[in-house]
Amino acid sequence: MKSVSQKVIQSSSFLLLIQVVQRGLGIISTLILARLLAPEQFGIIALVAISLQLFDILADTGNQHYIIQKDNVSDQDLNTAWSLDLGIKSLMMLLIIASAPFISAYFNAPQLCLALWVSSLVLPIKAVRNPILMLQAKQLNYKPVFKLHLWQKVASFCFVISIALIWQTFWAIVIGNLIATLVFTLGSYRISSYRPQLDFRNINEQWRFSKWLILRGIVGFTRSQIDSILVSRWFGTRELGGFHLLRELAIMPALNLVIPASEPLQAAIAHDRHQQQTLAYRTRFSLALLSSLLLPISCFMWLYPVSIVSVLLGEQWLSYAPLLQPFSLYFFTFCLFSLCCNACLAVGQARLLFWFDLVSTAIIVTSLLYFQSAILLELTWLRAWLAILTTVSLMAILERKTTFNWIKLLLMLLPACFGLLLSVLMVELIAPLINLPVLVEIILNGLIFCCAFVIGFVFICRITSLISMEIHIFQTHLQRLMPARLHFIFTKV
Repeated sequence: MKSVSQKVIQSSSFLLLIQVVQRGLGIISTLILARLLAPEQFGIIALVAISLQLFDILADTGNQHYIIQKDNVSDQDLNTAWSLDLGIKSLMMLLIIASAPFISAYFNAPQLCLALWVSSLVLPIKAVRNPILMLQAKQLNYKPVFKLHLWQKVASFCFVISIALIWQTFWAIVIGNLIATLVFTLGSYRISSYRPQLDFRNINEQWRFSKWLILRGIVGFTRSQIDSILVSRWFGTRELGGFHLLRELAIMPALNLVIPASEPLQAAIAHDRHQQQTLAYRTRFSLALLSSLLLPISCFMWLYPVSIVSVLLGEQWLSYAPLLQPFSLYFFTFCLFSLCCNACLAVGQARLLFWFDLVSTAIIVTSLLYFQSAILLELTWLRAWLAILTTVSLMAILERKTTFNWIKLLLMLLPACFGLLLSVLMVELIAPLINLPVLVEIILNGLIFCCAFVIGFVFICRITSLISMEIHIFQTHLQRLMPARLHFIFTKV
């Protein structure tokens, strides 16, 4: 019988493998589309994404969070979650169709109307996917969906690139998103024989849980998209295209790699929510593990914004490269905030989370409106610092609910901090000696940065684990996370 920690590690490994493939295809797709589409086209894509996200949030019943936090899950629970999700998402599709002309007129973008009509089909298609996937997530069983995620991303990639190459239009992304959703939904019925049925017998119980998530989703949408909405109103579609693409580039590792790979941590925290000491450790371990992964990625984006933009997006986007530095801070807090939110949900704090989101969003909106005369770069820096403030505040609330202990968390982060310091010093010493094409230079600097970080991380782990049981346990769990053939890293460095 595998322990919860082993299941978390195995599940994270499968999700990590899935997301490595998806992120690889995503980077290739972004690189190609950035060279085919103008900033104005990406501005239209941003408006479609913002509008669709609002309705998607209104239709989010939080069914997977509901299933994960239940101690015992029956077929009736799965069918009710599936039925409620299908009903609300179908209603939202009709609402999108009715409101699309008004949204298009508000943003003065006639192309938005038809794009929203087509995109609205994603909601009911997503809703009818097999609910057995939620039960597998609760059981930390992610192996069956590996091929499903792979086929979904490959199909979407092929359609997006083909359409973009032929017509060079934002419709490539709209249709690609529709194809990806359809492939995933159809595939979910191939990996399990379970067939859901319409059932609303447990709807009251789930609605008591879900209503706070929907309200929180509305507030969360405002917090996450208010900057894009203000940019579109204050700077125009072209600047919105640059702002949106640079932000998407910054959080690409979060959406395609970090957050999905950390998804099993929520189930692990929920599993031990009734055991205070174990809950505190699992929360602390999750925060330390995620932060150790985020620190080097965020720092590398900070150090090389121009090179990263030049390689991935092309010369036409270099004027927006300075935005990547504040967005590197936004990326770090984006991932950490997501984990803290999921941890709060796992311990049954949906209502508290809603009120926190409401207050923090009011502060963010007020601050951005107060500095409306700022230039685009200043607005981006302000948004990044506001993200840091809200994340630290949420961590303080989480600490009170789980008692994960700030001192022990900082102690577990010592190896990552030392590794980061060593990697920055190595790159700063070697970089001036390198005069190569930008693609080769960024790859070489990345290799040096990663190697120095791993060496510094492992070195401090080995030293401090001798005097700190906390870091010794942390190192042990990290070794379990790694394939057996890589364990020599902790014994030879």
